Amino acid sequence: MDLITLDMETFYSKEYSLSKMTTEEYIRDPRFQVIGFGIKVNSNATEWVTGTAKTVLSVLRNEIDWGNSALLAHNMMFDGAIMSWRCGIQPKALFDTLCMSRALYGTEVSHSLKAVSERHGIGEKGDEVVRALGKRRLDFTPQELAAYGKYCVNDVDLCYKLFQIMSKGFPPKEMRLIDLTLRMFTDPVLEIDAEHMKHHLAATQQIKEDLLTSVGVDKKELMSNPKFAELLKQFGVTPPMKISPTTGKSTYAFAKIDPGLKELQEHDDGRVQTLVAARLGTKSTLEESRTQRFIDIASRGKLPAPIRYYAAHTGRWGGCLVADTLITTLDITGTVVEKAITDVLPYDLVWDGIEFVRHEGVVFSGYSEVIEWDGVRGTEDHVVFTDAGEISLHDAMQGAHRITSGDSPDSNAVDAAMQYRRRNKV
Repeated sequence: MDLITLDMETFYSKEYSLSKMTTEEYIRDPRFQVIGFGIKVNSNATEWVTGTAKTVLSVLRNEIDWGNSALLAHNMMFDGAIMSWRCGIQPKALFDTLCMSRALYGTEVSHSLKAVSERHGIGEKGDEVVRALGKRRLDFTPQELAAYGKYCVNDVDLCYKLFQIMSKGFPPKEMRLIDLTLRMFTDPVLEIDAEHMKHHLAATQQIKEDLLTSVGVDKKELMSNPKFAELLKQFGVTPPMKISPTTGKSTYAFAKIDPGLKELQEHDDGRVQTLVAARLGTKSTLEESRTQRFIDIASRGKLPAPIRYYAAHTGRWGGCLVADTLITTLDITGTVVEKAITDVLPYDLVWDGIEFVRHEGVVFSGYSEVIEWDGVRGTEDHVVFTDAGEISLHDAMQGAHRITSGDSPDSNAVDAAMQYRRRNKV
């Protein structure tokens, strides 16, 4: 079986990018375009291929015997989905150095191609992709396209070298699990009943409106904490309170995970139950947004299952997000763990750049553009420590400033957090 190492370079812009869209949305979008790709057959020299869509398809479909070839990439969900959805190619096996890195080195470290390559000392990843923002293939000068090709070839070579290192002793059974996990996304078989989803969306929206009507208040009153507190008082209820971990002052305990609000969902007065349900229904539109997402996916094709192999230190699988932002936490065992924001638990302490603090729960409040630079992924205004000082992630990327370790929790902070836990019996 031949080993084909591949890396796709595709068009992206400020409005159309993986920082604003899911991989499924991005690849199936009409704006999608392959600028070129790097390809390495076994240990042969890596080649850069660019040209029209017809040229790209011809090379990929006609020059490789995919029925007897394994495809290797770093982040196969992306490259493998392009091969399957855009090119109609399903290799005999799918290998992914990103998945292998998670299993070998744990979830507490970065698994970007840059980070893993530096960890093994096999070379450095370039940053030519930053200068490709907003450029379609014909927008590149011959010199720019050649530089982009060199960048892509380097990525392919790094991926191949990593595979040679990490595959030694890697259990064949786990390689098979990686393949099966990836195919749940790249070769989807589930079809969404769009009409059923549309009926469910309409019903969900109607239930929310009925709840608001039944308590005789408008949305603004329910969205406002002070006004919601007054509404509770009208029904003889003392609004639940808590100490804000940010200000240290007393504040309303109206977050979805707050015990006080949960208790009110089972209040003896049905009107109070209805009011709280309306509050939660208005504050959280997750059900509506999820339903609409299914409807949108159905319009584009079958439903991929974006499951991450070895997403947690226990080895379990995990979900993927549009902005899978990682934050540093201290769990109940006193272990410092880097988690996706949606995996943060109520009793975890969160690193705020200075110390570990308590939080008020994870609340969905919309999507923000996410960028990645020097192994750090976050929103453009996320503050990072660099060789130029404390600046935003956007400014760090624009100025090509290297990110230092100044924003990581040190041992003193961990000790302080553990003392906090002992004092507060967290």
